[in-house]
Amino acid sequence: MKNIIYLITALFLVTGCKKDNYPLGDIDETVDYFSKKQVKPKSQWNELDYLCDSIQKAYGVEIIYEYTPRIIAGTTFFMPPQYDKALPYTKVMLDKLWLNLIKEKHPKFFNKETPIEFILAGGFVHFNDPTTTATAAGAGMNAQYYRLGMGGVNNFSTSKSWLWNHIVTLYHEHAHQIDHKYGRGDDFDRVSQGRYYGIPGYASVNNTNARKDGFWTGYGGYAPEEDFATTVEYMLRLTKAEHTEEIRKSGSADLEDKYKMIHQRYVDMGVDLHELQVQLDSVVYKVNY
Repeated sequence: MKNIIYLITALFLVTGCKKDNYPLGDIDETVDYFSKKQVKPKSQWNELDYLCDSIQKAYGVEIIYEYTPRIIAGTTFFMPPQYDKALPYTKVMLDKLWLNLIKEKHPKFFNKETPIEFILAGGFVHFNDPTTTATAAGAGMNAQYYRLGMGGVNNFSTSKSWLWNHIVTLYHEHAHQIDHKYGRGDDFDRVSQGRYYGIPGYASVNNTNARKDGFWTGYGGYAPEEDFATTVEYMLRLTKAEHTEEIRKSGSADLEDKYKMIHQRYVDMGVDLHELQVQLDSVVYKVNY
């Protein structure tokens, strides 16, 4: 039950999408379809397999893109990505924008907080059946501290806006992993204790009102775990000056208190999120495809 709750609360953006072109087939819920028991012979490797191998050697992260369509708890589905999208996604998003930058610029954070597995999901996470339009773009997937994953890989684009939105969402999802490993801390949870919107309340709150209430977005006000992750996300989504101005405009001491807690927590782990924001911005706009 804990994994189901965590999966749902780890999702960043609820949105409609086209039906994924993958048959669900027969699925045994007792099997870990990401298991390493069946290893593809090297004689059958393609370009992406060689890239994944080089990434694992360079960063210690196994990229998983081939697996049986996955089901969690009988109600949550996600599918493997299309090869022609998974290859450029891995080259650009995972190698250049995520792993290379964080290893080079923030080695302490990289060494302690980088997951050892990363799962590529082709479409989004589907709720209740694999053809539903009720989906989610980011996915904590397994709520395991060593394994991270993202949906929407089949939508990969080299447009700057797509790359930027996806990389900050990746750090949002990674914040859930940090939360799962260490917890948010009582001090953080007490700031807005008793004032979270819940479901369906968060959906009707715009950003301006959410920030007055001490949350970056209505969704951030859904529950403490999303409050934590969206606070991390908006330190990367906005420049330091923009971030400071939004806090000032909100008039919310709660928003400022939670920002200070998380900023210091990440500094202690080895990364100043404002510095990372500048670095990500630079890489997104200079990366070669």
